[in-house]
Amino acid sequence: MKVYLLGALLGPLFITQVSLAQIKVDQATLDKGKRLYLSNCIQCHNKDPNLKGSLGPELVDAPLEIVYAKVMTGVYPAKLPAGFVPKRSSKVMRKIPKLEKDIPAIHAWIQSVKKKK
Repeated sequence: MKVYLLGALLGPLFITQVSLAQIKVDQATLDKGKRLYLSNCIQCHNKDPNLKGSLGPELVDAPLEIVYAKVMTGVYPAKLPAGFVPKRSSKVMRKIPKLEKDIPAIHAWIQSVKKKK
């Protein structure tokens, strides 16, 4: 599965491809994702991504392309993935572009702690 992100907010020629098949999800990746999440995200999101944070929503249901767009731009992409509904309407997300290459690891860790319903 490949995810392509293209949006006016990212610039007319800015296209980022995230290949989910190429993400190595091993313990080292999960540990890195957890470390980065705890050091960058819990100021607003809950320490447990299954729960709402003080400002940010729970993250376990957010697809990779949503996490990528929010981290890189601070806003949702113009076109949301089918079936995805934002949990909060606030626009307080700050962009953290330094995390670009690590977003797949952060997302992998978030998914690894997703509670079964």
